[in-house]
Amino acid sequence: MNRNTWKYKILTAAAAAVFAAAALASCSGVRASLTVPGSGSSVTYEKFLSFPAVSSPSTGAETQNVQYYFPRAGQPAQPELIRVIRSARKTLDIAIYSFTDPQICSAIVGARERGVAVRLITDREQSSGKSQKTVLKQIGQAGIPIKIDSHSGIMHLKVTIADRQTATTGSFNYTKSAEKSNDEVLVVLKDEKIAGDFETEFNRMWNDTGDFTDYKNR
Repeated sequence: MNRNTWKYKILTAAAAAVFAAAALASCSGVRASLTVPGSGSSVTYEKFLSFPAVSSPSTGAETQNVQYYFPRAGQPAQPELIRVIRSARKTLDIAIYSFTDPQICSAIVGARERGVAVRLITDREQSSGKSQKTVLKQIGQAGIPIKIDSHSGIMHLKVTIADRQTATTGSFNYTKSAEKSNDEVLVVLKDEKIAGDFETEFNRMWNDTGDFTDYKNR
């Protein structure tokens, strides 16, 4: 093996080691130097690689306009959802499968009381449960219109849209068990285009009189 080939292989191995170290360490950057002895001189290989910092697992993670929270990993999701609800100034549209959390209910009623136009869609079968009936009764008494699905499937969305600016989604139902017991994720999308697309789908559902009907708390 000639000297140049030998040097190339060593440098390639060093570069691979840099990448491996970065992946294992999850650090913000790695710098590596390698000196290869030569005839009366040396060759130094140096490379700096930048990687995004990893967010603390106790506070949720953020990437530009996306935040996500895993309650079972010590990242409370309910307060973030309530923060989005309280941020609404003009419109608040909610499509939620299971809804029994009184604190989230209070935040939604509070939005209505400060003049926000609020609408809610929920699942027909879930709406017949005792705990959900209690929450929906409070929502209805606040003057918030409610619709349920009348098609053959279930209304399985977990979506809140505030002012067509922010939308939430994920597996997170609006229940205490979602916050305290279940493996769940809440995703907050602070993006006008995405929130607008969510709003378009909400309006399609809301205006579909064949597949959705007014909820009557019995």
